[in-house]
Amino acid sequence: MAARVVLSYNEEIVTEVELTRPVTVIGRHPGCDVVIDHPAISARHMLFRVVNRTVYVEDLASTNGTKVNGIAVSHQVIHHLDLVEVGRHKMHYFDDALMSGKVVGLESTVLTDYERTLLAAHVAAAAAAPAEIPELDTPLSRDDDLSHTIAIARNPALQLDAEDTLAAGAPEGSTLALRVIAGERMGALISLANANTMIGNAGGDTALVVRRGQGLFLSRFGGSRPPRLNRQDLGPGTHPIALSDVIDVGGSTFQVIQVALQGGAP
Repeated sequence: MAARVVLSYNEEIVTEVELTRPVTVIGRHPGCDVVIDHPAISARHMLFRVVNRTVYVEDLASTNGTKVNGIAVSHQVIHHLDLVEVGRHKMHYFDDALMSGKVVGLESTVLTDYERTLLAAHVAAAAAAPAEIPELDTPLSRDDDLSHTIAIARNPALQLDAEDTLAAGAPEGSTLALRVIAGERMGALISLANANTMIGNAGGDTALVVRRGQGLFLSRFGGSRPPRLNRQDLGPGTHPIALSDVIDVGGSTFQVIQVALQGGAP
């Protein structure tokens, strides 16, 4: 099972953590698997427990509690795209099997009837995904953040390294990026070189562009209004994006464009 959480604070990505161990402890204590040095976080705040193909959140009697999708919990199963909150930190949970269009057979998954009901909506969304989504098996860095993306968004001169993995739909010597075609910073270019790139307005409507192998995928991240992909409201789950696609998030509109890699052919 390939499962991971993307940790963010004030709508900025802090790190990404793969849930490769049976238990992953989150807290302020330096001995935790994921250390969050913030006064709102208890020394050992909560943990993720992986049992077969099921992932649970367990609060460790923390001072400020743990929420799943806005509801305080002590022990809760989580599913693809669920939101876990500890203080002002947020963790979006991703199941790579659903991102790649693969749904693990429920008969081989140890789930209660209640958990099967919770999972049904996610399974339906994944089953409707295109069958040709590429394998998403490239490991990710734990240190991805938005500093590089923000700097490029403020500078019309997009800088990309020639060693960057090519995004799907871009020929050799080029890669895909986003151009702001309406709204704030119109004309700015946003690199999609990082594993996760947040777009939209911090504290408002936001979306996440996820890079897996040679594929790019779009997912709702936060806010009251869903993003729009090619003028259609984005449904649950993750959705592949390609050259010329148009994305609306908050008051801004982005288009997926092709740009030459630095040092590549013009």
